[in-house]
Amino acid sequence: MKLEKNPKDEKIVTMFFNSIFSSIDVNFNTNEENPLFQVPDESEPYNIAILNTYLLSLMKQHLNEQQYHVLRLSFGLDTDKMSANDIAKFLGMSMDTANVRVSQIKKEAIDKLIANTDANQVIDYL
Repeated sequence: MKLEKNPKDEKIVTMFFNSIFSSIDVNFNTNEENPLFQVPDESEPYNIAILNTYLLSLMKQHLNEQQYHVLRLSFGLDTDKMSANDIAKFLGMSMDTANVRVSQIKKEAIDKLIANTDANQVIDYL
């Protein structure tokens, strides 16, 4: 039996995964366009290797193999980033629908992480 999640906790988890995966995926032409450079950062620096290891462990725990590889390769968590076509080739998917299918799997995987992760597991990273 799955316990009911507190809506506030779900928002925290959603914010964590959306901020992590959105910030990795967005490319800005200049630092002036990047909203991250428009707000003074007074936080302590985080160790990207530790965060990647943590994300990969959450992904292994909650995602199926295809979802795991799509996120890992899309965002370059332990390797270089790959294009949707390259990910589709790696996973043996149809090249005709590679971009759409990889995007669908990426969204499903992030939604699954949000649904299965407790706020107390990510609060230290916010």
